Amino acid sequence: MRGEPVGEREDLLDALWARVLAIPEEGFDQVMADEALAEAERLAALVKADRDDVKARYCLGWIHLSRFPGLPEEEGRIALAEAVSMFVPCFLKGATPDLPAVSLPESVMPRVLISAALHTAVLAQESKEAADPDGLATAATQWKLIVDATPPDDHDLPSYLNHLGTTLTGLYRLNEDPDTLDAAIEAFERASAVMAADDPQRAVALGSLRDALRLRYERTKAAADLDASVEAARRAADVPLSSDTGDRNRARLADQLRGLADMFQKNAEGEGEGEGEGEDDTSEVYRELGRQFRQKAADLGSDDDLRGARRWESYASALEYRFDLGSDLESLDAAISAYERALEGTATGEDERAELMNSLAVALTKRFLQTSVPADQARYTELIRQSLATTTDAVDAARYRGNLAVALLVTSAQRSDLEGVDTAVDMARRALADLPPGHPAEADVRSGLSLGLRFRSQLIQSLADAQEAVELGQASATASEDLPKQAQRVANLAFSQTLLAQRTLQSAGLDPAISVGRAAVAACPEGDPTRFLLLGHLAQLLLMRYRAEGRPADLEEAIGTGRLALAAVSASPRHGELGSALLNLGIALQTRFEQESDPADLDQAIECFRKGRSSLPIPALQVACMALLASALETRGTRADRASAVRLLTAAAEGEEFPPTARIMAAREGARLQAASSRPAASDLLGEAVLLLPRVVPRRLERDDQQYAISQFDGLAADAAALILADRTLPPGKRAVRALRLLEAGRAVLLSQALETRTDLTELGSEHRELADRYVALCTELERGSGAAADRTARAFAELQEQIRALPGFASFGLPTRGEDLVAQARGGHLVVFNVSRYRCDALVVTPKGVRTVRLRGLTYDAVTRMVDVFQQALRDSTDENSDPRTAQSVLARILRHLHHRATYPALAALGHDRVPRKGLPLPRVWWAPGGRLGQLPIHAAGYHGVTPGRYRWAVMDRVISSYTPTIGALQHARQRAARAPSLPDRALVVALATTPGLPGTARLAAVAKEAALVRGLLPDPVLLCEPGLFTGPSAGAADLPTTTNVLENLPGCTISHFVCHGTSDPANPSRSRLILQDPDTPLTVSALAPVDIGNARLAYLSACSTAATAGTDLLDESIHLTSAFQLAGFPHVIGNLWEASDGVAQRIAERFYAGITTGDGPDPGRSAASLHNAVQEIRSDNPDHPFLWAGYLHAGA
Repeated sequence: MRGEPVGEREDLLDALWARVLAIPEEGFDQVMADEALAEAERLAALVKADRDDVKARYCLGWIHLSRFPGLPEEEGRIALAEAVSMFVPCFLKGATPDLPAVSLPESVMPRVLISAALHTAVLAQESKEAADPDGLATAATQWKLIVDATPPDDHDLPSYLNHLGTTLTGLYRLNEDPDTLDAAIEAFERASAVMAADDPQRAVALGSLRDALRLRYERTKAAADLDASVEAARRAADVPLSSDTGDRNRARLADQLRGLADMFQKNAEGEGEGEGEGEDDTSEVYRELGRQFRQKAADLGSDDDLRGARRWESYASALEYRFDLGSDLESLDAAISAYERALEGTATGEDERAELMNSLAVALTKRFLQTSVPADQARYTELIRQSLATTTDAVDAARYRGNLAVALLVTSAQRSDLEGVDTAVDMARRALADLPPGHPAEADVRSGLSLGLRFRSQLIQSLADAQEAVELGQASATASEDLPKQAQRVANLAFSQTLLAQRTLQSAGLDPAISVGRAAVAACPEGDPTRFLLLGHLAQLLLMRYRAEGRPADLEEAIGTGRLALAAVSASPRHGELGSALLNLGIALQTRFEQESDPADLDQAIECFRKGRSSLPIPALQVACMALLASALETRGTRADRASAVRLLTAAAEGEEFPPTARIMAAREGARLQAASSRPAASDLLGEAVLLLPRVVPRRLERDDQQYAISQFDGLAADAAALILADRTLPPGKRAVRALRLLEAGRAVLLSQALETRTDLTELGSEHRELADRYVALCTELERGSGAAADRTARAFAELQEQIRALPGFASFGLPTRGEDLVAQARGGHLVVFNVSRYRCDALVVTPKGVRTVRLRGLTYDAVTRMVDVFQQALRDSTDENSDPRTAQSVLARILRHLHHRATYPALAALGHDRVPRKGLPLPRVWWAPGGRLGQLPIHAAGYHGVTPGRYRWAVMDRVISSYTPTIGALQHARQRAARAPSLPDRALVVALATTPGLPGTARLAAVAKEAALVRGLLPDPVLLCEPGLFTGPSAGAADLPTTTNVLENLPGCTISHFVCHGTSDPANPSRSRLILQDPDTPLTVSALAPVDIGNARLAYLSACSTAATAGTDLLDESIHLTSAFQLAGFPHVIGNLWEASDGVAQRIAERFYAGITTGDGPDPGRSAASLHNAVQEIRSDNPDHPFLWAGYLHAGA
């Protein structure tokens, strides 16, 4: 063992070995000599930095061990410790070329094993934290040496085996070597086998065995491993907590752990005193190990109930995992029972109890999804709330809040409960903010928040929610290396992107999601319970891409994948998921039928929808399935099929649990199917649908979102009114009133919603000042807000309205106008409400005597559409230098004649206005509410404008003075405003802009200066906002410029406002229709005016283009244009134009208009309608064959 001496090290080794070998003959004198100690210290110094020099350490170990018996007690302990410290590296190295057959004295082996275990624990901990597979492999080899050297009856053997298994498990997570995991399982099995049945540490070993078996199951999918994992957890839970043997073992183990903790703390302090690279890291590892062992010792000394709770929790976790994999409801029930039992023993540990409550809540959520038992829902919600109140850890609280968010989202989705979804989104958002960056739960919480936002967007058509759902989905889509989980997140992202694409008309970009989905399916073995989710998502994505890009292969793959998903979920059905698989497959089959007309596809789709309907837990999916089934049955077309389709659509329309959008769509389709055979039933369906429209546009939505939501139902009120008017089971008068009320409820829904907050509060304020003040405050909040906060304000507003209506004399406060009130508005002039529908066309004539229906038999929906299209083209040709203006004017005149013949003349005749009044008599007034497409034509200018002298002139403006109103309720509001005495003296605002920044010089309005100067001279105390140089010097102040900010600041102080500038309507978004001012980037839009409410406003004159025009075709019923925006802002009289205004004519009409309303006391806005009528008639007299010049001007309001 000695080798050849080389240098000082070899000389010292020879000298020291000579002293050891002399012991049998000479005794211990040589090893006890001071020279021996000096030689040993010099050799130790030489090998201190080389832990692998086992030959020298082996020699030093024998020297110190040989000296130990002859030294005083304290010095002897030191010598023995030195011997052990030298032998440990030799032991851990095993056989080497230097020491081919190491043998250590049996007397020190127990101490060597303990010290070797400490060193190996440090190595394992450092390697685990560094994710170092080589270090873990070395640690595992050393644990194996320790286990093999430990006698079978040694009480430390189970601990060493457990450490061996733990190290091997950590190594497996890095190298994924099946043999490594098998060896770990074997170590845990040996550990639990050699322990006493009542040893509390046996539960630890069995828990580790459970986890290792689960890992192997995840790799092999062997049912035996899953069952063995559950059994190990059960055996751990069964380990008794109290017995003499158990108490002794616990006490002994706790003492050992405290001793290890102290040793690690000392090692940390020793390492901290040294110098050199890496010593601080090692010191921290020692400290961490010390803390861990001290905590384990404290746990052993804690209450038996708490330790028992942990075992039951482990058992419950294993059972829950088995349910997750196989949908075994019995396992889930057992897991919940185990969690409940665990919860009983955690009264003393707040954080322990909070964690258990959270785990139990998650399990209850899973069972609720299977069984829909309300008690589970109530219990899990309360448990998570309690866990939030119990825990003292902020990060745990964030995790629990994230779980509660998902739980609330699940149940809210099943009920289409918007308030619940709001709460879930708020909780998820807070949980995400409270989690530290990079926390393992961060991606799940972010994904849950994305899902909640997407679902809310689907419920209320919120664009902002859809955009944020995509952003969050992108952040969480690649956060997991687990391919199935990544595939699900990527699929969710794709669904959000598709939802967003439907709003923005942009590509959803589905290719990446499909690629990941295919890879996940390929990596997921047959029988894996998550496989059907991956297949289902992939099938949906493929179908979505087919619809976007039209690839036939995508449709075929979607159907094939859908069949695989159905087969997978049918093998292990879960509540709801079978329905989803059937629904998705049915949609794909119906899509293929639409392309290939194969009846087999249609029959299979119908069968899928029929089976899937009863298995879908979410109302939104249920009603979608019902609508699809009805459509498929209608397509198949037998009498029985059509009858079934009607029943399905009726049930969908009447289902209170279904989203209002889906109910309205079902009602529309159900009415269409019954319109010919059962008009009363059809009219009832559509009548109820109209009343649902306000629920489609909650106040919380942004303006654009409200428009998008309501645009889906343009013309709904017209169809409902038409079917009621066609219902001969009702008396004519009742039919007419009911139709009128539906048109009031279903047209200008957004305007009516806004007018609710602008009710006259004079009477309320005089009798109940506190309620009136509260009403004003809530109205202000509603005008400013959007999102969930606005929803809460809206609920408070509704509650306040009910409180006010309960007061004597206020029963109708804020309610839609009643039938008798609608008729009452005719006392100030007759009203004509047109209704153009695919079913029929009518004019509802409202007089003080009641409502009368005038059937417009010469008018059809298609005819109106053609007239509008031709008229709009002629308007464009009138200003197109490449077109013939005479021809364009001739077309305009022809359309005006047709319009009068088919629509306005029958209505006027019914009112008795079939001829011009006798000379000297004033013309009667008529308010027109054209609605829909008819509102794009100048009703007031309909007729024959050629030379037709005398009382038989056949044109509207020769017989009546016309005004417009979107609804009769809006007219009532305007009249109330007009009757209110202004609180400020008359003052005018004149806004003039001839040259608009950003527009070419050819767009300069030459007559602006003249018109503005004229108006300034006629109006009282005018405030002028104009471009520099128009009336002022080039250095005009910022406050004098015609900017949106200056206009909005000056409007409240003025009773009359006159705008002379460019204007434009926006066909894509009518709320962006605008007056173009000095700051073109911030124009005065309809949206900008929406929150404005001016109590002193009297007249707005919009001398600009297209201020009364509604472009586009999806929001015609809403009457969204600048004229109605100024009405909403408080102006009871508004002058607007349906198209482009001629610069010179505009000046002439303005001059004659203001001359007509001016009296000795100043301007009288009440004369606005008559004055505009006269001004337009004068221009017509000069240019009867050029209606483009004069027919676009109109008066709206009181």
